[in-house]
Amino acid sequence: SAELCLLPALTALLPPLPGPGGPGPAEVGLGALPAELRAAVRAMVGDLDALFTALGLREESFAVGTLSRVVAAELASYAPARNRRRMATSKASIVFVDRTLDLAGAVGHHGDNLAEKILSVLPKLPGHKTDVMVNMVELTALQTTDETCSIIAPGCLAQPNDPAAKALWESFMNLKQKEAVMEARRHLVEAASRENLPIKMSMGEVTPEQLSSYIQLFRNNLKALENHCGLLQLVLATVQTLKHPQTSKWDNFLAFERLLLQ
Repeated sequence: SAELCLLPALTALLPPLPGPGGPGPAEVGLGALPAELRAAVRAMVGDLDALFTALGLREESFAVGTLSRVVAAELASYAPARNRRRMATSKASIVFVDRTLDLAGAVGHHGDNLAEKILSVLPKLPGHKTDVMVNMVELTALQTTDETCSIIAPGCLAQPNDPAAKALWESFMNLKQKEAVMEARRHLVEAASRENLPIKMSMGEVTPEQLSSYIQLFRNNLKALENHCGLLQLVLATVQTLKHPQTSKWDNFLAFERLLLQ
């Protein structure tokens, strides 16, 4: 409840701190906060002290973030807390973390993961939150440059009845992008071989164009198309994601975040 009462006031710390002549982030104390937030911090410190008193604890505080340092410092200087620490027999560590730092995870481009890119780049499947629309026009004889063409029903990622597709999706989630794309090519080559399609295995880097050329082999073979429809939908999702302009932006964001961390 103490955390909940702080949430409405946290926005007061989001704007930039004062420039030259004002306090820096490391210098902000309780007196620099708005009155409402000061009251919330004092209430939280009182609640924490009551909790530690009931548990008989002598705490050692650590802080990550500006507001957390303020709370930790206020707890350290709180008179009843000083008396409690002199009398307590048990030790404990408490780590205060600014919840605004959670945003770093929510908006991050976390790594070289193909599943994450597919889910972020392709449009959502209508009526679903965790699946996407895969354009299936490439498996037909329909010629159109309209990416929003709705004549052909879209494909999706959920393929519970196709073991090969399920295994490939696991690869998309667990392997790095380069390895996952190679897995997509391997599954496609194996499927084409089982259907006696004239496929030529090539080594080296996998490109979207190469995957598309393999997919074209299935287009005029209805039996092969039916047998491997789930797998083909995942490979098409891969091709469309790799060709999507947002993917290059993603890679740029990821490179910038890694540089920022350094």
